[in-house]
Amino acid sequence: MRVVGIYTKDFSLAHDIMNRMDERGIEYIHLHSLDKIPHKVGVILTSSAEGKNLRRDKVVYADCFRDVDSAIDRAMEILHGNSKEIVVGVDPGEYPGIALLSGETILRTWCASSINEAIEIIKGILKDFSDKERVVRIGHDARIYGDRIIEGLKDFGVKIEIVDETKTSQRTGYSRMERNEIAAIRIAKTRGTLIKERRERRFTDGEIKEIQRKSRMMSKGRVTISRELALRVLRGEIGIEEAIEISISSR
Repeated sequence: MRVVGIYTKDFSLAHDIMNRMDERGIEYIHLHSLDKIPHKVGVILTSSAEGKNLRRDKVVYADCFRDVDSAIDRAMEILHGNSKEIVVGVDPGEYPGIALLSGETILRTWCASSINEAIEIIKGILKDFSDKERVVRIGHDARIYGDRIIEGLKDFGVKIEIVDETKTSQRTGYSRMERNEIAAIRIAKTRGTLIKERRERRFTDGEIKEIQRKSRMMSKGRVTISRELALRVLRGEIGIEEAIEISISSR
């Protein structure tokens, strides 16, 4: 089995890479020289200065990425076949699950603490793999949250598919984080219906009242947002936290 090789004289960079590789359970070899690279090394993580004489299709310049994890993601993607396409699966909800896949290989998973954080994670992935064909697959449940994610990605020009989650079996006995991440993996592996145009729909009175109820709960009874703000939340234009802040400041 091919593994990642780490080569750099930069102690801080080497420490950061190896620490994250250990935390993520990824096998690697720490290279002390490039004179004789073991055959099992399939890709090398290094710095841009130290790796300039290596084959560019088999090297990742860790210092050129926004963080160490992003560099590791790219190295793993190369190691497992360097697919032309990457897929991001999203299980929408209050705590969205996110999965990054290259072919059938799971590169990384996340459980975001909010929709806004999920959107930023997905945007980061899309930027990291801007040279690839990119598909975002979103589960059809929790449509309010799914619509906000779609709205947040509207300027990226990527394929977005809606996946019928009833076709993906659910498991019990896992934590919320594990369930959401597992669901995101299943969604990523399931082809969905391509969104050709931004979805427009009328929201029911019940959906509006539910957002208002949540605003009251989240503000601990201080405020109930207006129908107009609730509609903006439902359309994905603003988050419920921002709607609460607007309501409080306009008093």
